[in-house]
Amino acid sequence: MELLAKFSNYRFLPAGYFSYDAADEVINYDPIRLKKTNGKISLLHEISHCELGHFHYRYDMELLMMEVAAWNHTKKLADQHGVRVNEAYIKDCIESYDEWVNRRGSCPTCDNFCLEYKESRYSCFVCDTRWQVSPEPQKRIQRRIIA
Repeated sequence: MELLAKFSNYRFLPAGYFSYDAADEVINYDPIRLKKTNGKISLLHEISHCELGHFHYRYDMELLMMEVAAWNHTKKLADQHGVRVNEAYIKDCIESYDEWVNRRGSCPTCDNFCLEYKESRYSCFVCDTRWQVSPEPQKRIQRRIIA
């Protein structure tokens, strides 16, 4: 809990996960995992989102860019506060978002990767298939073909 005290200007809420709720300006954290290095890194990552002003994104690539920026800032915070950086953990976390972007953006017809043309909507420039996905990043990825 020493790390929480160093950031007393933020509101923290014990939970079973780490996240930054920009709407309520609350950083959720897992008190059990906070006792280990990866938990401390996860907390610093959520603090990084807060410090970088990450409130909303419209497109998947924006979220991925926010994640990379937050992880880079996390390394600086870890150095400032004497927390060991686990590069493999950070790499795994970034790769999970990269995989998420790829799964959402891969055409359900021809598997070509495409970017969103509208929030949560895609159009394949190879086969003209259009599909949408849930705007919620935590939801299971289901690509629904639309007309």
